[in-house]
Amino acid sequence: MLTMTLNCDVSDNHTVVLQLPKSVPPGQHRIKLVIDRTEHEGKQDGLSPVTEDAPPRTELWQRLEALRAEARQCGDLPCPMSWDAILDEVHRRRGEYDG
Repeated sequence: MLTMTLNCDVSDNHTVVLQLPKSVPPGQHRIKLVIDRTEHEGKQDGLSPVTEDAPPRTELWQRLEALRAEARQCGDLPCPMSWDAILDEVHRRRGEYDG
C-alpha cells in the first residue's frame, strides 16, 4: 500500500485531476479519498459539529443514547469504528472485496 498526501485546488465545477507518480503501476487500484478541509475548519455548508454533551434532538437519537447508557452499565460498549473501518465493513458485507 502506498500513502500519499496531495495538496490540490478544487475547481468551481468540483473536479480534481490527479497525476500519480511513476511508481504507481498501471492496472486496477483501490483509492481512498479523505477530504480534509483547510479553510473554514469545523464548518461545512453552514453546519457546526455536534459536541458530546449536546442533548438528543430526535426520538431515534434518544433511543440510541439510552442503548449506549445501558451498554455502558453492562460494560459491553465497543470502541467506535472509524469511517474507514465502517466503509471497509460495508464493502466486505456486500462482497465487494475480501479486505
